Amino acid sequence: MLRNILRLHPNLASPEETHFYRWAEPFGTEAYIRVVTSNPVLKRHREIDGITEEEFRGMVTSAKSRDELYYKYMRLFVQRRKPTANRWFDKTPQNIYGAALAAGKMQRAKFVHIVRDPINVVASLRIGKVMKVERLIGACNYWNEAADMITVLRKAYPGRVHEMIYEKFVRDPQSHLRDLLAFVDEPYEKDWFDQFNTIEVDHREEGVLSAEEIARVRTHCATGMKRYGYVDSDGSARV
Repeated sequence: MLRNILRLHPNLASPEETHFYRWAEPFGTEAYIRVVTSNPVLKRHREIDGITEEEFRGMVTSAKSRDELYYKYMRLFVQRRKPTANRWFDKTPQNIYGAALAAGKMQRAKFVHIVRDPINVVASLRIGKVMKVERLIGACNYWNEAADMITVLRKAYPGRVHEMIYEKFVRDPQSHLRDLLAFVDEPYEKDWFDQFNTIEVDHREEGVLSAEEIARVRTHCATGMKRYGYVDSDGSARV
């Protein structure tokens, strides 16, 4: 949702997800090359982006690092899809696992972390429209690990991390967009985003999680839920 809204900004361009920083294999190894070139989802993303497999393999084999691969890919993508843009961004949630590496190598990069109630996140993963995670502890740790890593990143690079609460954003998108664009030093015009309507999606009433499972999510994610205001200081849930 946030990516699609920001794509309406005249200066900003974004491809489908790249996953360049997702995997732990060192860049340039056969393992890394194999996973980024053969993953069927990423192949589909490149097709949407207008990048051929031959072009992408050439980028991967000629680049010396992940950030160099990023620049090669984005230059070609922007040239083909939105040549008027002068900034690019990437929405790949799993890139959080390499965010520290990205921050160190791309020193002008900024990071946006959009936080959502973990009960809704776990329920969404259980439903599995985009990505399915059946085990409760695995779904909880999608949320926990991202929250923990972004906390460390924010401490290491103050001023380069901006956090947004999903539930607040969908209820008042324009004010949060204004703040976000100020963070990345881009102009804001309300008219650019008027055509996009935000609707809050709540999976908690869809019956995919039992009351016992919801209680377990609250227990597994208690630290982060308190940090982001989803529970009060005494541990009681906020509506």
